[in-house]
Amino acid sequence: MPVVFIEAPPGIRAHAKKKMVEKVTSAIDEAYHIGGTLVFLREYAPENVAMDGQLQSGNPKILEALQRMANPGESRGEKAITSTQKTP
Repeated sequence: MPVVFIEAPPGIRAHAKKKMVEKVTSAIDEAYHIGGTLVFLREYAPENVAMDGQLQSGNPKILEALQRMANPGESRGEKAITSTQKTP
């Protein structure tokens, strides 16, 4: 049985994870025809990841990407709804 590990920052929404693991599983099954593919998601906070000797918690590009993942509407110019705001 194939085993896949995906290492990514936290914050990916559940429906995006579902779509991602479906596509990864489909590609593995198409390539190997074994079935029973296991996919493990490892989510690491930026303060636990370093690149070129620098923690990613201080990398503005990483922080911006994480912010967009946490608030996807804001990246399209929509205003985020806070817990104190009510939706119509």
